[in-house]
Amino acid sequence: MSCCHRPRRSRGARYHHRRGGFISRTVRGLARKFGIPKGVVIVGFVMLFIMSAPLAIVAFLASWYWVSHPGKVEAAVDRAMEQTRRTFTEGPRQPSYQGAPSGATAASSADGGLDFSKLRAKFAELEKRAGRVEEHVASDEYALNQEFNDIDKS
Repeated sequence: MSCCHRPRRSRGARYHHRRGGFISRTVRGLARKFGIPKGVVIVGFVMLFIMSAPLAIVAFLASWYWVSHPGKVEAAVDRAMEQTRRTFTEGPRQPSYQGAPSGATAASSADGGLDFSKLRAKFAELEKRAGRVEEHVASDEYALNQEFNDIDKS
């Protein structure tokens, strides 16, 4: 051996006690969870950072939490999914309105649903008025009135 040559240590022996920083642990954890190479995770975060840095930071922090607290996020998602499933399978509940007399919900029809006849009539009236306004604005008379107004202003 020459005087300047030192034996090389294996990289694994030197870094054996370290698990890496939170960035490398997060990337490694995401790669394992999704079954993809770490490079794909890194490229995804870099592309997201280029498009929207704040979104990339929030996504990375959420990913870090997901990786560092295994089971918590999955449990929360499972609870939310179960609540959503329960809400949709039970069907709609009878709404109660503020200001309604006690024991009454709204003007109900015979089948137990809500009666929207007044609302429909009001909407039909508003739609007719909007149609008349559109008709007037599209007419030649409106254009002529606009020209007269412009002359009066000058």
